Amino acid sequence: MINPKSMRDLDCIADRIRLNRQSDKRTVVILEGPSDKRVLQRSFHDQNVSYFVAGTRNVALDAATQLADWGEEYFTCVVDRDFDDVVAEAASSNSSIHPYENADLEAMLAISKTGVDLISELGSSDKIEKCGGEAAVISKILELVAPVTRLRRASIENDWRLAFDAVDLSAKIDKKRMKLKLQSYCISLHRESRRSPGPAVLEKYAVGDVPLKREPSCPCGSSPYFRGRDFLAVLSVALCAFCGSKRAQTVLPDSLEEALRLAGAYELRTTAWGAELLSLLQCKDTPGS
Repeated sequence: MINPKSMRDLDCIADRIRLNRQSDKRTVVILEGPSDKRVLQRSFHDQNVSYFVAGTRNVALDAATQLADWGEEYFTCVVDRDFDDVVAEAASSNSSIHPYENADLEAMLAISKTGVDLISELGSSDKIEKCGGEAAVISKILELVAPVTRLRRASIENDWRLAFDAVDLSAKIDKKRMKLKLQSYCISLHRESRRSPGPAVLEKYAVGDVPLKREPSCPCGSSPYFRGRDFLAVLSVALCAFCGSKRAQTVLPDSLEEALRLAGAYELRTTAWGAELLSLLQCKDTPGS
């Protein structure tokens, strides 16, 4: 007997949005997750917006595509770019898709004033000064993250499906020298990934000995390109010795992500990305739209 589809399988975000539109004429924003909703609600609290959380990026993009195919124009879709070309391809034919700059929201905030403020607040002023300031701390963290960024793109290009979430990046940072233990990281990544080409190959891609087909980049110019969670994993280590004196359990990546989102929400609308989203929301918030 064929098992009936679950309620989640039967759910169609686009159908729900169009049905809701019959009684709710507010501009619609489609998002990946509930944390995105909380951030945008804080940042754009004065906007007349109805938020729909899709659960995943693909579901959000599918809903945006379906609504566009139906000729609907009252929505905006906000998603992460990540390391593939899916969002770029979708946005090329759908002007209602407004991805975060860089790889994701956390990456966008990490290199903004919010990221600087986070380091200033949680770090040691003396250690930060010895490092050359907050900008130098951020540069050092991005230096350590760069090999991981190359591996993330290589995994997409070669369909390796590397299990990045199964390896604790922070555990692969030598906190005394602030260096990525790359060989150890690649070995662990290989062990956790069934389709890995081997740690030696991973290491060659990570250091750039084997070039990528296309370097990951943000069309908005946000550079360097990286995943926000990778940045926060390295920052959590840096705050324990390199630029701070925190205990590891007080600056876990999850806690840093929460702090970054909370602080960043109030700066977000003042950025170029936020101003563009605000313009989109106001443009779509018209009578009869």
